Order: sequence, then structure tokens, then C-alpha cells
Amino acid sequence: MHFVGYLALGLCLCNSWTKGQNRQEKFLSAFQIVSFNNDACAGTGKNGTCYTSAECEAKGGTNSGSCAQGYGVCCVFSVNCGATSNENCTYFDQQGGEVGQCAVKICKCQSNICQLRLDFNQFTITGPSTSTLTEVALLNGSPVGPTGSGVAASVGSQCLTDSFSVTDSTGGSPPTICGVNTNEHMYVDASPNCNDLVFQLGANSNGAAIVNRQWSIKVTQYSCDFANLAPSGCTQYFFGADTNNVRTFNFLGGQHLADQNQNICVRRESQNCRICWAPTAFIDFAVSGKTSMMGYAGTTNCCGYGTDGLKTLGFDCLSIPGAQSKTTGTAFFSRFCGRSAGLVNTATGVAAASKTFCTTTLPFNVRFLSDNYEFIAVAIGEAAKADVGFQLAYSMDCP
Repeated sequence: MHFVGYLALGLCLCNSWTKGQNRQEKFLSAFQIVSFNNDACAGTGKNGTCYTSAECEAKGGTNSGSCAQGYGVCCVFSVNCGATSNENCTYFDQQGGEVGQCAVKICKCQSNICQLRLDFNQFTITGPSTSTLTEVALLNGSPVGPTGSGVAASVGSQCLTDSFSVTDSTGGSPPTICGVNTNEHMYVDASPNCNDLVFQLGANSNGAAIVNRQWSIKVTQYSCDFANLAPSGCTQYFFGADTNNVRTFNFLGGQHLADQNQNICVRRESQNCRICWAPTAFIDFAVSGKTSMMGYAGTTNCCGYGTDGLKTLGFDCLSIPGAQSKTTGTAFFSRFCGRSAGLVNTATGVAAASKTFCTTTLPFNVRFLSDNYEFIAVAIGEAAKADVGFQLAYSMDCP
């Protein structure tokens, strides 16, 4: 029995046997019918599925080398704007010159598919707006008019020129993103009515200079009984190593994105009981707050707008459920925000040395939350400095 999307091999498979196995055997002089599994295979630069040459051509795939001891071809499936695919391990590739909406539809390769994984082998589109102009006043994060009695805010960090989104009929779609996200990934529940992968590509710049757009997205389908499905609600899922780095979308582009709910999950590897988190450098944690607020942590100071809806520290934050001091094990705040001092154990809003925080709360995860605007009120300056988001290193152990 072959599992769908066997990621441990970095390959893809969906069907079990070639059609030839089910055909009525016929006697052909000097020839012998050969049946083989439609296994995953490694083509030239991309992964594919092992089919006969005729099947590959009929399905619209590309012959990318031999498989099944030369009886089959490694059939690679690549699609462009407007296409529909129900083949596992489909690549959504850019052709060049796309403007406006560019979308493909990914349908289940078989009925028991539960999850899709999108690997951004290449992903560069125009980044978020860098505007620092007052566009709206906010109360509890919602617009109350251009000059209302709320907090002045800009549309900086919104994906206004280009964007990428994935539809999910279950309501659990990952956040809309833009910018530079090469080598990142996403998980999404497989929809019974297919999933749409949608680029919106502006003809004119809106708050950010248009870049040379490039993308190649590998879409892997996982069956419901696949042993390593991502936990429910995870935007990303990391596994297979005790250490790794994770980051907010467009971290490599230098600015975090608006309207994010990025839940980064990590599998607890064997013989480990906790996970510890620390920025890869002090400057690799900057999510919101006053320009003078180097670091901040607390239950009410981050991820909110205050009791009056006018809190001016900024909403954007990182959540680490069950955060504890690495050295003492003392429970600490689970919400972190601020700039340029890493993760800190202070609620006073002053510069402090970065700390490492650990947690035993399962499943292991951190979550990045951002609202749709950047505060620009006097002495706040959230929009005046493009906050990068964060890049965190994690390590697991069992002390």
C-alpha cells in the first residue's frame, strides 16, 4: 500500500497501479505486458509520478526521465494561470508577464485526501506598502473615519500591489501574503470542491515598487491516514529535526505583513519534552511598539488595543503558549512585542537583553498576529520603522 504524498522521501504519489494492471490480459506474440506501481519519482529538477509514456502524455505531463527499471517515465506536472489539476505533486509555475488575476485550481487526486502542502520553491512578488501617511483613524482596530477620535494609522504592511491567497471551503484558509517567501511553505485543508491558488498582480504600484515576479509552488496532497499530517489549524509544520529556524512571511523582504494569523507548529521529536525559542539575533525580532520600546512582554500590553480601544503601542505580537524561563522554569507572559532587543522578560517597555523562553505545552507552536494597519501617532511611530517581524531559532531537549 502506498501512502499519498510521502514527504519523508520528498516525493509525491497518489495512484496505486497503472491502468495496465486492470486491463484484460491479452496474448501478444513477442511482447509481454509489464505492470508497475505509479510510485513517486525524481525527475530532472522536479518530482513526479511514474507512468507509462502514453499515460503521461495523455494526462498532460512532461517526461522527465525513466522509472520502473526503464518501463515507465517520471511524469512531471506543471500548470500555469487558468489551469486545473487533480494530479499529486503539481507545480504551479510562472510563465512571465502575468498581470491581474492568475489562478489555478487544485482538485483531490483521490477521495481520501485531507491536506495540501504548498512548498514555495521560488516566491518573489511585490512586497507590502511602505506608506507612513495617515489613512484612517482606528478604534479597537476598526476604522472610524479619516479623522475620527481613534488612533491615526497607515496602510503600511498591507499587500496592496501583489498578493497570494489560497481558498479553503472549511474556513481555515492561511493568511494572504506577498513579498519574498522563497523556501517557505503552507498547509491548507483539501476542499471537496477543489482549492484555488490565486495571485493578484497589480499593473501599477501601490505603496511599493513592482519587482521581477517569480514563483514555482509545489503542491503535495496528503491522505487522511497519512501518519504525519499537520495538526489542525497549523499554517506551517516543521518536523524531522530537533533544531531549526522559523520566520514570519516576508521576513526576507524586510517587513512583516498586515492581517496575519500565522500559526507555526513543530512536531515534538522523540526523547524531547520541551522546546526553546530565541531570536537568531536581537534585530530579528521587531513586531510593534514605540520607537523607544525596545522590548515588551505582558498579558495586556501586546495583542490588544486596551480597555478604551485606543492603546497606541501597536497590536502586532508573538504568542508562545506556556512560556517559561529557560534557566529557572518560572512561568512568564505568553505574549511578546517591541523592537530590536529580542525576546525580553520585562513589562516596563525598556531595552533589555534578549532571553530564551521554553515551553512544554503541546502541540509545540508559536503564533504571529498582526492587524490591518500601522499606528503613526506622535511618539508612537509604529509605521515609521518597517518592522521585520521575527526569525526564531528553536531547539528541543528534555533536561
